[in-house]
Amino acid sequence: MTNYNNFLSFSPYKNPMLLIDKIIYIKKNVFIKSFKTIKKNDFFLKRHFFRNINLVYPGVLILEFLHQSSLMLIYKSEKFNSCKMFYLAKIKYAKFFFPIVYKDNLFGKVNIIKKILNMYIFDGKIIVRNKIACHSIFSCIIK
Repeated sequence: MTNYNNFLSFSPYKNPMLLIDKIIYIKKNVFIKSFKTIKKNDFFLKRHFFRNINLVYPGVLILEFLHQSSLMLIYKSEKFNSCKMFYLAKIKYAKFFFPIVYKDNLFGKVNIIKKILNMYIFDGKIIVRNKIACHSIFSCIIK
């Protein structure tokens, strides 16, 4: 496992927008496994619905968790100029199979499908309670 403070040092994201709690494993230029626990006091949940009946984690933040995981993979895989940025370019496919709520543990796995010049194409999955909660194919670009 990679230390939280270790990846905070190279991440452009800072709290509260850094959505990754731990990097479990990185195989350079291949895949990353990451982790997040949804906490009841996460500010995203406080205003997601008018009434806090079902504290459902927003789908856009689930995709952002995958994007941030892909960023960590690229930062660890290649020499990355800190002046450059890593942008989400396209979400080709995103499917959600069930709601993710507070107390859930998200295990993300992001694989590199292909690299074309300064663009990467990824396949990302979120596993919650031993089931696939989200599957997405997306691309990011370095500028």
